[in-house]
Amino acid sequence: MTRRAGGRFPALAHSGFRRYFTGQAIALVGGFAHNVAMAWLAFRLTGSVAVLGVVGFAQLAPAILVSPVAGLFADRYPRRRMLIGLLSTVALLGLLLAVLTWTGHVTPTILVAIAALRGLMFACEIPIRHAFLSDLVPDRAALPNAVALHSSALNTARFVGPAIGGLLIGAVGEAACFLLHPLTLCATLLQLSRIRTDERHAVRAKEASFMRQYLEGWRFAFADPTIVRLLAGVFLLGFGVGPYVHLMPAAVAELHGAHPEWVGLFISSAGLGAMTAAMSLAARRGRDDLPRIALAGNAIAATGLAAFASSTWMPLSVVGMVAVGLGTIAQAVSTNMAIQLRVPDDKRGRVLAIYTAMFIGATPLGSLFFGWVGQSIGAAHALLAGAALAAAGAATTAWHARP
Repeated sequence: MTRRAGGRFPALAHSGFRRYFTGQAIALVGGFAHNVAMAWLAFRLTGSVAVLGVVGFAQLAPAILVSPVAGLFADRYPRRRMLIGLLSTVALLGLLLAVLTWTGHVTPTILVAIAALRGLMFACEIPIRHAFLSDLVPDRAALPNAVALHSSALNTARFVGPAIGGLLIGAVGEAACFLLHPLTLCATLLQLSRIRTDERHAVRAKEASFMRQYLEGWRFAFADPTIVRLLAGVFLLGFGVGPYVHLMPAAVAELHGAHPEWVGLFISSAGLGAMTAAMSLAARRGRDDLPRIALAGNAIAATGLAAFASSTWMPLSVVGMVAVGLGTIAQAVSTNMAIQLRVPDDKRGRVLAIYTAMFIGATPLGSLFFGWVGQSIGAAHALLAGAALAAAGAATTAWHARP
């Protein structure tokens, strides 16, 4: 079985990657269920679109400043041990939120505070996780396949997790979703405890000064025109389209009525598109045209969000969200794969951390901005404005990418 998988999916030939992939596939389901519960709880407690934007900002804003520094840590210190510490902290925060929600002691302030702490942990974890893939798959030729396979696990969870979250909220309440994530995180923590990796990169990297290495990563990223265009694309998409997750409860209430299970349905529809894009890229053998795939993904995501935000017809809304997920992940994963191929091993963590800051860090800025806009014009119209901005960004990127 391993040999056959290794032929089509060469990253699976590496036992460490297989173990990590299995653990992540389970844990990520709980993470996406948690995100739906957090957004729905914020809207239930306050009824405010602006508060949804604040929660989204608190969850993802740390990536703007913290992720580039975490990328430097990824190049200087043992990545596996850092991941164990960070994910253990996330599990404890999930248990705390579950208890507070179950006992009725949770408030909007506490919710935002826990969202910010979780955001800080993930702002450190994500760039370390991206760089950790190169520890699990030393074969550089198989590394893009590892990126795409990991993304397929993430986006399968994006499809399954919100649906489970919506059903749990309707049947039991938000606390069950908050408890699910710590339980599923045990799968990743168990596999990380079993994996052994080469940590010599950490010894070599610490020979240079901290600040010199930090600036070196930024200089390398912005000296490469292709990487600059890719980073600009993910930033504009993250800012314009990314806030849909945090504004979804209010948008659904405006367009279709207050149904938490429909929030899960629409976010799961985006997950279906995302899963399709990730699996298609994982099965793809060629490495050419990755920047063009990223650009096409931007345009597809913007068009899908515009269709969702303009329609009260369920089938069109579902198709629009499938397009949002497909386009977003086609862009994000192809950008990650292209950068992985262009970056030397000793700068991998820092450049991927800049990618994380541009992609994930743009979403909280967009959530805050479009949450404020949505307070005046409605969440659906705010999402439509974000789609227009992302489409304009795609057009600008296409213009600058001409031969």
